[in-house]
Amino acid sequence: MSAVSAAAISAPLLASCSAPGSASPDSGRVPGTVPPAARTEPEQRGRVLPGAVDGRILVVVDLLGGNDGLSTVVPASAPRYQDLRPRLALPEGDVLGLDDRVGLHPNLARLHARGVTTVEGVGPVDGDLSHFAMAERWERGDVDGTNPFRTGFLGRLADTLDDGSPLVGVSLNGPTPHFVNDDAATLSISNPNELWFLRTGVWDEVAPFRSGLGAFAGEESGAWGDALAAANADLLELADRLPDDEQDLDWESEMITEGGWLGQQLSVASQLIEADLGTRVFYAGLDGFDTHDDHEWRHPQLMGQLDAAVGGFLDRMDDLGVADRVVVATISEFGRRVPQNGAGLDHGSASSMLVAGPVSNRRLGEASPLNELDEDDNLITTTGFDRYLATLAQDWLGIEASSVLPGEPEPLGLLA
Repeated sequence: MSAVSAAAISAPLLASCSAPGSASPDSGRVPGTVPPAARTEPEQRGRVLPGAVDGRILVVVDLLGGNDGLSTVVPASAPRYQDLRPRLALPEGDVLGLDDRVGLHPNLARLHARGVTTVEGVGPVDGDLSHFAMAERWERGDVDGTNPFRTGFLGRLADTLDDGSPLVGVSLNGPTPHFVNDDAATLSISNPNELWFLRTGVWDEVAPFRSGLGAFAGEESGAWGDALAAANADLLELADRLPDDEQDLDWESEMITEGGWLGQQLSVASQLIEADLGTRVFYAGLDGFDTHDDHEWRHPQLMGQLDAAVGGFLDRMDDLGVADRVVVATISEFGRRVPQNGAGLDHGSASSMLVAGPVSNRRLGEASPLNELDEDDNLITTTGFDRYLATLAQDWLGIEASSVLPGEPEPLGLLA
């Protein structure tokens, strides 16, 4: 394996060198690009609240392309839903009931059996429903597009939780602006095998490569040289703390055979959690949700992958004895339009998110009313996505929401 293409270490560890093809065209994202964080004035560090539970881990799964909330948390008994989607509506008898009004998609059986918290009506305050614009808002935690953060929301979480660990945050889906940050060691990889390329004994040239990497910034001077030298030292420390045994994936597990690329990402996440490196924030991505003309068959397939990957990951957390401190939460740049467009659905606004792990089987937020669509026939936002992010930050990680998000978004009470 080429060392040059082996890993992408996001700021501040090392410059990005992602393998090509880590994102697909229909997500509206450019593979291998991370806007560099300016190194002049660090943004204000977040605040950990008194009583925060130490060691909790957040795993964010990005449903790239715009996931349809009505096909995920399904109001199958609502006549309006059935009327607006005569071809795409799921039959009431097929959904996995949560209460007498909604149920999960039938391909989310593992998560339904475990119990899952739904957060409904989640979206931006306004916007043009562009993949690029809406993804950037989620990345920065900027619900109305008026707060030009230079760092990403997940990057700010990592900086706040930074205790000197060699790896505080990691993207398993290649470089991402979510993890642009100031100080904490964060890593981006584009292939499950990339992480162990610096481990002693993996390849013959590892010793001279490690020596060269350690001296790489020797001729640089000033703040950039110091930062690069420190980043390389952090990378080598991380490599030294990786397990010595062969880190291969269980390619025969349902987590990968049915969960696909997302299953591979979460399998690596489980290995890193087992390695006990102090990693607190993970980002993974599942692409393909831009279902303009293929929703009828594609969305069920994606729901099955999500269920197998997340269900298998949580099973591994059970096996490791850490299931009580790991939460998996979905995000998506927007939802889909309510009326069907043949076999597909166009860009919409509000959507529904899922939170799985040691949480109650309950509904949060407020379902967007089907009889009060906006002028474009989209669901209205009833829960600004900043409140959802505030819930993950404050209710789960114990980070004061207003210290990492603009304004004072009110958490939804995830653990109430």
